Amino acid sequence: MNVQRIAAIAAIAGAVLGGASVVALGAAAYSAAQPQARAEAVSSSTDDSSESRREQSPPAAPAAAGQGTQLAAASGTDTNAADYNPYLDPLSDQYVTPEARSEWLGKQVVIRECMADAGFDFLEWQWWIGGSPQPTGLDFETSVLWTQALYGPDTNHPGGGCAEEGDQAEAEARAAGTPLGAAETPVDPAAPTEREVWLEFQQLVRDCMADAGHEYLYWEWWNGSQAQPLDLTESERAEWSLALNGNAGGGAAYRWEDAGCWGRAVHESGNDNMH
Repeated sequence: MNVQRIAAIAAIAGAVLGGASVVALGAAAYSAAQPQARAEAVSSSTDDSSESRREQSPPAAPAAAGQGTQLAAASGTDTNAADYNPYLDPLSDQYVTPEARSEWLGKQVVIRECMADAGFDFLEWQWWIGGSPQPTGLDFETSVLWTQALYGPDTNHPGGGCAEEGDQAEAEARAAGTPLGAAETPVDPAAPTEREVWLEFQQLVRDCMADAGHEYLYWEWWNGSQAQPLDLTESERAEWSLALNGNAGGGAAYRWEDAGCWGRAVHESGNDNMH
């Protein structure tokens, strides 16, 4: 599980620093973790009892932890580049096999039907290229209901929602020797990668911080860098953090105007419930 990636995605959604909606968006880290953990489990196993699986090339054996990036780099790939996607690189230890992607999308079909029965849209979600299944532009109350339909009434302890129904269907299909499956939507080669989306978001934050009189360093979460300058005094760090995070309330009391430069960037990129 890539904790840095989860934190970065959740932060863009407003769940970490912006706090746009604790209930509606607070599950972002959980939903971001789910597909990756699930895909890793699928990638490491095959089911020879499935006729369709026999007709496909077997998944490549995963590289030992940490070696995939070295292999990809040795092939001449710049694994630190913003346009690099480790989930689609067979030499990366984060690679998600076609079989794993197909099963994930098959489970999404089950979840989408369940959400439709509950009266909600559930967007196509190929997590390995980014995105989110939640429609944008929902008001606060609707986003709460959407999240509860997906994860159950207590989003801090998911269970009982459409996501669980998808998990059950996935487990039953595996037990029957016929894993779920669905076709992928072709990826637009010109579409920005998850990293490039992050950098666009970061530029919104950086511009706002500059207008507020603060330096905000170039930050690539996948390289372990940070945005706050290292030479600030304690009082300067406090001022910097206030400019970045603001002092907004949570839940229905949240106002992006009070959430600092991060909240402004979340709003301007369309990732809060204030549209």
